[in-house]
Amino acid sequence: MRMLIAAVVLAVTAVTLAEENTDSLGDARTDQPQAKAPATRPSADEFPSPAELVKRMKQAEQKKSSLTKVAYFNLTRPIEEKPADFSLFGDDGSLTLRSLLDRLHMAQQDADIKAVLITLGADSGISFSQAQEVRNVLAGIVKSGKPCFVYADSYDTPSYTLATGANHVCMLEGGEIMVPGVGIEVMFLKGLLDKVGIKADYEQIGEYKGADEEYTRAEASEELKGELNKLTDALYNQIVDGISGHRNLTKDEVRGLIDRTIVTGQAAREQGFVDHLLDQDGLRPLLQKDLGNEVDLIQDFGRPTHEGVDLSSPFGFFSLMMRRSEPPPDKPTVAIIYAAGVIEDGEAEGGFLSEEGVGSERLRKAFRLAARDPNVKAVVIRIDSPGGSALASEVMWQAARRCAEKKPVIVSIGGMAASGGYYLASAGDAIFADPSAIVGSIGVVGGKIVVKDLFEKLGVNSQSFAKGKNVGLFSMTEPWSDRQRKMVHNWMQQTYEQFTERVMRMRGSKIRNIDKVARGRIFLAKQAKALGMVDELGGLEDAVAYAASKSGLNTGQYDVRALPQPKSLGDILMGGGPDAAMPFQPKIELKDPLLQRLSPLLRKTLGRQVQMLQLLQDRPVILIAPFEVSIK
Repeated sequence: MRMLIAAVVLAVTAVTLAEENTDSLGDARTDQPQAKAPATRPSADEFPSPAELVKRMKQAEQKKSSLTKVAYFNLTRPIEEKPADFSLFGDDGSLTLRSLLDRLHMAQQDADIKAVLITLGADSGISFSQAQEVRNVLAGIVKSGKPCFVYADSYDTPSYTLATGANHVCMLEGGEIMVPGVGIEVMFLKGLLDKVGIKADYEQIGEYKGADEEYTRAEASEELKGELNKLTDALYNQIVDGISGHRNLTKDEVRGLIDRTIVTGQAAREQGFVDHLLDQDGLRPLLQKDLGNEVDLIQDFGRPTHEGVDLSSPFGFFSLMMRRSEPPPDKPTVAIIYAAGVIEDGEAEGGFLSEEGVGSERLRKAFRLAARDPNVKAVVIRIDSPGGSALASEVMWQAARRCAEKKPVIVSIGGMAASGGYYLASAGDAIFADPSAIVGSIGVVGGKIVVKDLFEKLGVNSQSFAKGKNVGLFSMTEPWSDRQRKMVHNWMQQTYEQFTERVMRMRGSKIRNIDKVARGRIFLAKQAKALGMVDELGGLEDAVAYAASKSGLNTGQYDVRALPQPKSLGDILMGGGPDAAMPFQPKIELKDPLLQRLSPLLRKTLGRQVQMLQLLQDRPVILIAPFEVSIK
């Protein structure tokens, strides 16, 4: 029996020591002596006594407790705006912006954590607005007295923006910083459409809108040129101001970085853009030198853990299948309702080449749930949308205002709240916007694609048999008649007037002249704030804190959760009411290898164009911004 106990304790000790000698970055610890494997199997007499093994285990625990703890975040995957609607076993493992910010604050407040380390992968895919929010939190951690380290092999504009919040910016010696500036590229298809026999029969309300120009013009109008130049200037200045302010560099030095575009490691360190040149394996020695002690990297700090399941047993697998999502907290809650993507009628499942959209029915249910839940004390709508369906925008505006009759509804704008996106934003009691958010595009576009000439070139003859003066309104084989064009224009004018009325109903005391902010104009958040379209410059955290304060809640008195709450397979199998259940509909996605080779921005742009054409098939009047902005 004594031998059995000794063997078990020895095995536990071996596992403990093996874990201690494993680096959280995935490399073996080199600062610990490596024991040589015995040449022969040890005899029973060579086993230490249980008391000796317990002593060794205590020594190992004391050694580990003496290490300086560092919260480690390995950002190799894209940071999502919203959690997945469906997770097979209740935890999709996705990294959302809010969860990352929450975990960084936990590291700041944890007395045992002495520093923060972030490593960025080549495919981190962080957006510029997300990078600004993370940067600001890192700067707050540094200000509180805890050093922050950020490492990447190379940096682009968003990742370097994030890194400037740290006081230790680290990079591979052979890497580079690439900050090319800001450019918005718009493709004009009229020449191509003319050659193949396709006519874009479009109208728009608002001379600055520009949503039809990609199809109806060979180059941008003077109005659209002015709007896009204004936008690029504002974004450029924001990049310069952000880097210079956080790295204590002059604006001319940062402009020099942008003009050179690519700055190699040695030059970047000499000019103050980075602090350390090293590879990933050099991070531990750097941390130890700066902190004056050996370090214990806490991998995935703050990420919730779940009890393991024995999958070797059919009962274990069945329990995993039936695992349900975490129950809503039985305490005051601020609910976040996400509106990311093109606004569509109904559930908005997305489709070929198009991202999942913002479904009016989904958000209407979410607002209804928030209004009915006694634990939900306030709601934050997180918006990143170029707009879409005019009807869906009105449905969500009404649902948001219905919810606002019972509890505060605050808006947080991420990358964009344009056209229908701003329609929804205007429903909020107050609007916060990330500094780089694009706001406005209050205008209307309508039309259809006519392929009559293309069919004739292809030898295709189309005949229609119909009764009704306007049955051909959606036909792709004939342009609008004068009567139909006038009817659609009147429809668009009514939609525009309703749009501006909704904005002024909520913001009439702040927007002095709707004509100066409407007619399709676009603004960066700072400009929008000066015009009364936005109340405060700030991120998601600022909006959540403000929403809580409007409900009389102080920090620590409330939880934050997404609504509707993500569902698991167990939730679906166990059923639920129509309002409680998140619809889960499997779909087939066609992934062309050629399309997958396109840049993410180009795929997203093409997807948005497909969604725009799909929307116009249902109604010839939509609220959508004409461009996609991405900062490299």
